[in-house]
Amino acid sequence: MSSRVGSMTGRPRDPAVDEAIRQATLDLVAEQGYRGVSMEGIAARSGVSKQAVYRRFAGKGEVILDSLVAYARTRLPTPDTGDLGEDLLTLLEETFAAQRGVPGALNQALAAEALQDPDFARRVTDTLIQSRRAAVGEILDRARSRGQVTYPDNDVLIDLVFGPMWYALVFDATKLTDAYATELSAAVTTLAASPPD
Repeated sequence: MSSRVGSMTGRPRDPAVDEAIRQATLDLVAEQGYRGVSMEGIAARSGVSKQAVYRRFAGKGEVILDSLVAYARTRLPTPDTGDLGEDLLTLLEETFAAQRGVPGALNQALAAEALQDPDFARRVTDTLIQSRRAAVGEILDRARSRGQVTYPDNDVLIDLVFGPMWYALVFDATKLTDAYATELSAAVTTLAASPPD
């Protein structure tokens, strides 16, 4: 931890180096799977020295987390169509499509790492999970202001959006189809509109 903090107080990190490391990680996971990826392999593929990679990341779990955070920030939408069902469907279709590719393998790897390291699990939650939950929270808040959401607990609705995805990633990722996205978005939309007790 101290090496990463120390590197921030020196010269600024080069975004091009960060991106090269992320892209190398994605490429290697696509070609070799998570188990075939090493910090040495990431350094070699990215053209960055091993020392530079280790200055940024303590291990490959950290590299994968950073790569997924960047992917989610730049490629996963927070749609605003004016309709809750359409927003959830768009979000789930895009998210499930990503999980059918390299990001799905990376998320599976994160889940495995998180189960073995509570501190890493907290970092995954703080830097990746919470940002995706916040995106759905924005969708729900907008829909609530339009009168489309009467269910009182956003957290439960957000759990229902993402819980099935993580369950499928662990046990059967082939479930993450557009048809499943349609069914799930419809179910969450129906519950969202249910009257409070």
